[in-house]
Amino acid sequence: MADKRINELNALTITASNDEALISDTSASETKKVTIENLFKTPYVGTPQALSGAGTANITAPITNCTSTGAAQVIALADGAQGQVKICSHTTDGGSVRITPSNLDGGTYVELDAVGDTVVLLFNDGAWQIIGGHGHTVA
Repeated sequence: MADKRINELNALTITASNDEALISDTSASETKKVTIENLFKTPYVGTPQALSGAGTANITAPITNCTSTGAAQVIALADGAQGQVKICSHTTDGGSVRITPSNLDGGTYVELDAVGDTVVLLFNDGAWQIIGGHGHTVA
């Protein structure tokens, strides 16, 4: 292979998740390999975080499902990475849920009062911004 250019290699028309591709890691100034699965991984794949009562929404799972066990249960949310999306959903009702990000554009917290209430957040320019959802209120 060392004596062939990339455009001279045989074409692969169907890939498997464990197939590998070359990628230029500009931050490390080197060429590395990456599996097709990791190359095209989407933030919406995976197991949602399940929280019951007050707690902290992690920033590793793209979705946090909240079970409220009382009124105004505070769910803390730390700052994310630029461009990160976080979805919080009220899945079981025992009261209300307050998603309280460290930094939230346009408010202090997002209230989810009923099952099905959801907020979609984008971390941008040092703060979480609300880009969608259903039934939530901002205070």
